[in-house]
Amino acid sequence: WNRLCDNVLPEKTMPFDLLTVLPTRLDVEVNGFNGGVLNGVPSAYHWYTEQYGVKWPVGYDLNISSQGENFIQVDFDTPWCQPESDVIAALSRRFSCTLEHWYAEQGCNFCGWQ
Repeated sequence: WNRLCDNVLPEKTMPFDLLTVLPTRLDVEVNGFNGGVLNGVPSAYHWYTEQYGVKWPVGYDLNISSQGENFIQVDFDTPWCQPESDVIAALSRRFSCTLEHWYAEQGCNFCGWQ
């Protein structure tokens, strides 16, 4: 019981699901990641890279790295590339704030700002 009052943060958090930011399509989800189940419907892989900019629309290891009176800075990982600017714009609208998005990929040597 004492631990409940210590404001101990959890060791892990739920993944940052980009599907909650921009909705997916049911037919795409039924068609599957590799596609081929439904004719004329894109595979989830193609839909995700077009809609979200990433192969899997999930951010992992989300951490609040800094915060102040009028800002919050969070870090999270996505597979191989940064989310599309539409995702950042949707987050800005949802929370009525301005988002600055910095990204870096050390393995492929690229970085940038949206």
